[in-house]
Amino acid sequence: MSQATKKKLIDALERLLSGDVAKLTSRELRNKARKGKLKINNSSVEKEAGLSAGALRRHSDVVLMIKNKSLEVQVAQDENTDTPIEVLQKEIKALKGERTQANKKKKEYYDEAQSHKEALATQAAIHVKVVQELMDMLHESQREKAMDKIVSTCLDNVVTHPFRKPK
Repeated sequence: MSQATKKKLIDALERLLSGDVAKLTSRELRNKARKGKLKINNSSVEKEAGLSAGALRRHSDVVLMIKNKSLEVQVAQDENTDTPIEVLQKEIKALKGERTQANKKKKEYYDEAQSHKEALATQAAIHVKVVQELMDMLHESQREKAMDKIVSTCLDNVVTHPFRKPK
């Protein structure tokens, strides 16, 4: 079974490399080839071979062959590069640029979150002061009732702040 699968995969790779749309057996891949968007990768070889996703996992030699052929095709299509190494270096440069952009965004969002955190802390401090001042305005006998009413209304609304004692 393994040799038959390997042969199917190699035949599918050869059909993809030939560039002849009529030879392709997968309708999806034929449509991509007509649009000029067909890529030679593990997934497309498995589809063309009529095998399930992951059929290549036991055929590392075929995977290596697909990578090499894919690089050769990229070199042939790119006018600025002459070797597979140049293609890979170009990909590395693009990925490094993307990583740099992602790190910038990460720092931007982190700084924004920190500023929101500081603003929230400021608001909480002001809120505590306002509640404290309101409590100071109440008579001593009414303070206890007000606090009991607040606590009994919403049990998770417990404020843990040391209120000033009246003078």
